[in-house]
Amino acid sequence: MRRGQRRAVLYGAGTLVAAALLFAGFGITVAPDPATRLNGATLHAEAGQFDAALDIVALVLREHPGDLDALIYRATFLGMARRYDEALRALADALGAAGEEPEIARNLQMDRAALLLEMGRTDQFRAARAELAAAGADHRVLVLDGLEASRRGDPAAATAAYARALDAKPDDPAIRARLWNACMEQGKAAVARRRFADAQAAFDRARELFPQVAAAHLRAAETRLALADAPGAIEVLRHLSPRTPGIAPLVFRAATVLLESGRTVEAIEALGGAYASDPAAVKSLFETERAWDALRGAAEVQAVFAEVERNHGGGLTRAH
Repeated sequence: MRRGQRRAVLYGAGTLVAAALLFAGFGITVAPDPATRLNGATLHAEAGQFDAALDIVALVLREHPGDLDALIYRATFLGMARRYDEALRALADALGAAGEEPEIARNLQMDRAALLLEMGRTDQFRAARAELAAAGADHRVLVLDGLEASRRGDPAAATAAYARALDAKPDDPAIRARLWNACMEQGKAAVARRRFADAQAAFDRARELFPQVAAAHLRAAETRLALADAPGAIEVLRHLSPRTPGIAPLVFRAATVLLESGRTVEAIEALGGAYASDPAAVKSLFETERAWDALRGAAEVQAVFAEVERNHGGGLTRAH
């Protein structure tokens, strides 16, 4: 779907405006162009409505036989629906239509190999990989190596392969997304082995790849807490909205770690930040965590709670 994705980005807001005018009854009677319709099909597919998405693609192909974007979308949606044999045939159709566009053809060859791997056809996958490599080893072969490593449960090898692929093709968002996923899996595997420093490095790399995604920040904060680095955990969490789901218990844990290490002033400050994120959850944690027994009725703690309530919330505080 890579070519179609790029076209969808180019059409972006303009096609959405055109569609809004069309369906709002502003007198526009020209049918949407293929890109507009395919954008709509993507929305259906992302919602799991594959039949609706494929119906739109079929309409585009009736009106524009051989449209390469539509052929690519059809193969992609069939693969997403796990209709693998049909997806393979659709990829063959797309490859036939991409004869004069070698870059797109190689992308489709990579997609075909990935689909074979997903289907468990290992020998056919390796033959397809070898064919692609013979055409000139590049980032696509590295992506396939990453997929194979992921499938055999080796996230570290997958991360290494995707990282090399991204070095070769730094502007490819699909590779970046695959590397993000591999880093997250590598971090989780390291946590399971209690190798928290390795996990922290993997989650931090995921944070760098997509700073706007909360999951990597939350996992990176968890690993810092496992290493008793409460200030580090709070610093990571400062990159997120205070209302991010799951953030309040982590800030509370950080406050508790600070308290247990004798940093009472910073602990109370962090407790206020946690309370601002989710007052009900943090009050419950505060009432049951024995580390806070000596401070449960302390004036300075109650003052922090009262200040947060006066301000109707607030952001995370910084621990030094």
